[in-house]
Amino acid sequence: MKKYLTLILISSLFLSACGAKKTTNTPTPVPTPRVVEIETKDRPEIFLTPRSDGHELYLKMNSISSIFSSIEYELTYLAVDGGLEIEKGVSGIVEPTDIASGKIDRKLLLGTESCTSGCKYKYDTGVSSGTLTITFTTKNNQVSTFTSPFILKSTADIKKTGKLLWPEENYSYTPKTKLSGSNYFIVIKDYKNGGYSVTSSGSL
Repeated sequence: MKKYLTLILISSLFLSACGAKKTTNTPTPVPTPRVVEIETKDRPEIFLTPRSDGHELYLKMNSISSIFSSIEYELTYLAVDGGLEIEKGVSGIVEPTDIASGKIDRKLLLGTESCTSGCKYKYDTGVSSGTLTITFTTKNNQVSTFTSPFILKSTADIKKTGKLLWPEENYSYTPKTKLSGSNYFIVIKDYKNGGYSVTSSGSL
């Protein structure tokens, strides 16, 4: 009788073990950011200004709204290397402290920099246009992207035609004063007010 009881107990334990259900942790779904258009009143002023030699651009943003939690930027352009056009780029993230201050100022080098023992620069050549992309994320997880092509022209380029021409955008700008010296000019779309924005390393 004891043998039967032992067999029954072992069988019961074996069956209960086999019948146990495995519990799995269901991952918590991450909400997908909602793509929106930022209202004009919350759009910052964006300026892209060339350095006097055209090898570095200054990205400036003013009146950054407090609705943003993060901002990322990327500048892409074509450079000539060994007779071939190569796409290159510069990117970065705006720190929350800069967003809180309401403005940023970034240097975007068109080339490479090595500062192991004194800084040395290798500048990209043949840069005449590119694209600026800025991604804004709001505090309530909404995303908006500003993307604009731009052109980079020298004083010599403008003197050839008498105007700053951008055929792809059907845009032209005629300087109000006679150009002198060697400067660079940039035309980019105006995110805040619409239309286009013209900046120069010298005076316009």
